[in-house]
Amino acid sequence: MYDQLKTLEKTVLDIKKQYQTVSHELTRLKQQPTADPKELSALKIKLDNSDKERDNAKKQVVDFDKRYQSLAEAHHMIGEEQDKLQTQISTVEQQNNALKQSNDELQQQNDKLQKQNSDLQEKNQLAAERTQVVLKRLTRIDQTDS
Repeated sequence: MYDQLKTLEKTVLDIKKQYQTVSHELTRLKQQPTADPKELSALKIKLDNSDKERDNAKKQVVDFDKRYQSLAEAHHMIGEEQDKLQTQISTVEQQNNALKQSNDELQQQNDKLQKQNSDLQEKNQLAAERTQVVLKRLTRIDQTDS
């Protein structure tokens, strides 16, 4: 058992020594940090790349903003033009409706005139036939008188 205690004491002393060594090293590193030149260089490159990406993103935002403004103006102009065209369409539709109504009225008048013309042609035909009959009778009367 005494041997075990000695071994345990030796292990505790070794651990204590390692702790002190590591503690001193940690304190030294805290007071004088060392930078890995490769890691520092890699971080600087990353920072430069990030700056370039940020600048490119800013340029894209500006370009997108210009395009948005241009599209917004075009949209506004198209809206105004559409309103004008809609007004013109309404006016033309009203004129078209008025012309259709006028056309319908003229068509009715035309139909009446055609009916009157047809009736007059019928009467004229009857009158012509009667005139023929009367002329034939007069001709007979003339022939019998002579």
